[in-house]
Amino acid sequence: GVDVNLTWRDEVGEFDYSIGLNLSHYKNKLTDIGTDAGIFEGTRISNMNVMMKGHAIGEFHGYQLDGIYKSEDEVKNYKNDAGGTVLPFGTSDASSLNASQYVGQYKVKDVNNDGKIDANDRTFIGNPHPDLTGGLNLSLGWRGFDLSTYLYFSIGNDLFAMYKYYTHFGAYSKDRRDNSWDPETNPDGIYPMWATSNGESTIAGNESNSGYIEDGSYLRMQTLTLGYTLPKKLLNKIKFEKIRVYGQVSNVFTLTGYSGLDPQVRTDNGSGGSKDRNMGTDYGSYGMPRQFIMGVNVTF
Repeated sequence: GVDVNLTWRDEVGEFDYSIGLNLSHYKNKLTDIGTDAGIFEGTRISNMNVMMKGHAIGEFHGYQLDGIYKSEDEVKNYKNDAGGTVLPFGTSDASSLNASQYVGQYKVKDVNNDGKIDANDRTFIGNPHPDLTGGLNLSLGWRGFDLSTYLYFSIGNDLFAMYKYYTHFGAYSKDRRDNSWDPETNPDGIYPMWATSNGESTIAGNESNSGYIEDGSYLRMQTLTLGYTLPKKLLNKIKFEKIRVYGQVSNVFTLTGYSGLDPQVRTDNGSGGSKDRNMGTDYGSYGMPRQFIMGVNVTF
């Protein structure tokens, strides 16, 4: 890994300012874990994360989705990269194929091009490790006033939106309702056709797949602080060395494309215990609260 810290301080007339930037980049690769098959992790959805030789810790593993079957003809004639016809997930023999039951369900990519979808088509579908993280400190001072902020960002990391297991494929959410495929009302829907929990397809509700993977990049303003330090003449009269009053807002804003409550997902096993092998898995934790703070710093 590489860490870089840069700081610049200067004055322009009555203004003083500082800029601090820190950047961090790392890579990790497992060189030996005692097996070539990999060690998998999962909860209600099995085999979501994997420890595998030659790969980073806890990469996401599962089926690669390729859209929605929109007709029986598409079910019967879906092709793999080799040009061969692919049977849907759950069907191993063309003679037993009931095409109508797959219309409106997920298409799964035939990774090994053998004409059927099974466990051999599972592949790496995401990486929770960021390409770059960093922070930016900015401060400005003028005639006793000070204004400062701290911004943090993460770029290039994927998240496994495990919370969708409950909100999208169990007790349905507004997002699932509004964006489910329908041949008439929503032909461009991104989720499978609306169904009861008993009628949900196995690939959608119970198997790790790329539909759970989202870009977890974000920019967050962690703090914004405005302060004022009383002038020396006044302090000398009241016999104080320094008095500074300030107001601060934390978690000011977050810019992200992630659909969950908070892209800054804690690393745990879903029960509060730390576990790097589940890094980037969002079990539906609470978002970070916004706080408003006022205070006084006094030096006698």
